[in-house]
This record gives sequence, structure tokens and C-alpha cells, in this order.
Amino acid sequence: TNTDAVQPLPVTSRLARKPAGNPKADLRQYFMLAHGSHLVDTARFLCGDIVAVRARLNEKFGAYCWFVETEFASGALGHLDLTVAVRMDWHEGFQLYGENGSVIARTFNPWYFRASEVEIFHEKTATAHKPLGADGHFFRRQLEGLADTVLNGTPMRGANVEDGIASIRAMVAIARSVESGERVELASVSGAV
Repeated sequence: TNTDAVQPLPVTSRLARKPAGNPKADLRQYFMLAHGSHLVDTARFLCGDIVAVRARLNEKFGAYCWFVETEFASGALGHLDLTVAVRMDWHEGFQLYGENGSVIARTFNPWYFRASEVEIFHEKTATAHKPLGADGHFFRRQLEGLADTVLNGTPMRGANVEDGIASIRAMVAIARSVESGERVELASVSGAV
């Protein structure tokens, strides 16, 4: 694959256990769980809790494309777009438009240890800033953060169990909305993605 040069070789064991079945047998579910979780986590981190979604899914030429109208608890509206696979140099990102400015970001495959490209526009000064994120080694930074929390009691950064539950609930709501074509409130969903 395109990340073979930067990923460590897997350690295997004849005693290893894994769930039965092929996780990629249902690509719609697999792609949503594998990629939609990051999309939802990012949206929640930036905009807060998601209250409801209305989603559509288009499957063409081996690609899956979800368009998700999103209502946040803050009253903000959003649009989430998940397309797997894109025919280009892969990236994910976001565009936020606020009262006093905007933020646009492109985040690259983390296995490349490349920092995100971010542009912050300030309306008051009519200027844009592009911070340099020189340290893009995501795995080391996650381990350092975990160690700091465990050893020094610092507040945990990143997602916690409640965030994971909220992410799953959002992905289930997206799946139910794709099935029904209707707006779905996250508080009312159950079942699998």
C-alpha cells in the first residue's frame, strides 16, 4: 500500500485471535466505521455536540460518498462530506465560517508525519495567518499525552469514552438517515452502523 514505507512491520503470532468474519464484507459499514469516526470526531471537536443529521449516500464507480446535513447543539449548522476513495492525493480537512473570521485546514495521511496546513482569516484586520506545525509525529505526540495524563495527572487531551459513544451514535444516525431519507435525532437511534 502507499503507507508501507512508514508503517512498522506487524508482529504476528499463531496464538493471535480476531473476530470471526471479514470486516470488509460490508464496505458501507466498514468505510463509515473506519473513516466516518474521524469525520464525526473532528466535527464534534470543532463545533460541539451533534443533535441531528440528514444524510444521503451515493455509490458510484467503486466510491462511496456521504453528504450529511448536521445540526449542532450550539445552533450551528454543518455539512459533513465523506468520500471513499477519492482519486487524488488524499487529505481531509474542514472549513469553518464564523462571525469574526474563518479557518480552513487540510490534514494529510498521519503516517506521513506531515503537519496540517491551516489558514486563519481575521475579519477585523483583513489578514490571514498560516501557523507552522513543525511536529507532525502523531503517534509520539499521542503517547506523550497519554504518559503525561497517567504519570502527572494532567487533563486528558483528545477523545474519551463519552466522545467515542457520541461518535458511534452519530454514525448510527447517519446510517438510519440514509435508509429513511429523513432527519434523524441522535438521541433516538439504536442498532448497528
